[in-house]
Amino acid sequence: MRRALLLSGLAAFGLARLSRAQTAIPAPTPAPAPLLPASPGSTAPPPVGNVPDTCAVPGELQRLQFALPRMAALLRDKEPVRILAIGSSSTAGVGASVAAHAYPPRLRDALVRLLPGAEITVRNDGIGGEVASTTLVRMRKSVEDWKPDVVLWQLGTNDAMRHISAEAFSATLREGADFVLGRGLDLLLIDPQFFPGVSDEDLYRDFVQGIERVAAEKRVPLMRRYAIMRFWDALPDKVPMLSPDGFHMNDLGYLCMAETLAGGMAQRLARSAAGP
Repeated sequence: MRRALLLSGLAAFGLARLSRAQTAIPAPTPAPAPLLPASPGSTAPPPVGNVPDTCAVPGELQRLQFALPRMAALLRDKEPVRILAIGSSSTAGVGASVAAHAYPPRLRDALVRLLPGAEITVRNDGIGGEVASTTLVRMRKSVEDWKPDVVLWQLGTNDAMRHISAEAFSATLREGADFVLGRGLDLLLIDPQFFPGVSDEDLYRDFVQGIERVAAEKRVPLMRRYAIMRFWDALPDKVPMLSPDGFHMNDLGYLCMAETLAGGMAQRLARSAAGP
């Protein structure tokens, strides 16, 4: 029988293809870093997880609107969870110093820490430079061959930069969402990174907003990476999250991405366990 964790234990945490090696992120010895408050008037809960002070975000940015029902059921039934992380260079880990510092292995470490006792595997199927239509071809094969429970699809950056039409991109996204959801799997979307050197910000935002619309339409959770990275970039004492090329994330950026996503997933699972 597959093993995992009873979701009732979630309340206690309080608020590869690039590499198959998964190096644990050592937990800091001091008390958890203080978390930035939510914006005034926000009703969103504060962030959860062991998020370093340099990459904490307001709760409404970390919060995932829609559920992960298959993952929640597997955890409730003490079954292991297989997560497929697929996308382009942000998934592959371009800009990281070593393969183990890409976001997928760090996400696995963070989830295991936040869900003590859970058996979680995260496979990194990122390939740099891909547009969504190319990734979709690979995703179909990976889903059929590896049979994950959860698919994390990071997309949009290359499509925007290569001037793929927004309509064609959205059609690809819907096709991919229908493929994953039609097999009873959980899908979580990750929108493009923010970087100051974007040449056509209006076009870039069109893709970000297009992903948000499809996520709402299909009722799948969305990691709002673009908004999160804009928040980090606007901090008065910001710490660089990008590699020297000014485009790809660096080790800290991938760590922050993984920790923020893991906290949002754990929080969403806790809400599902609590019921309506």
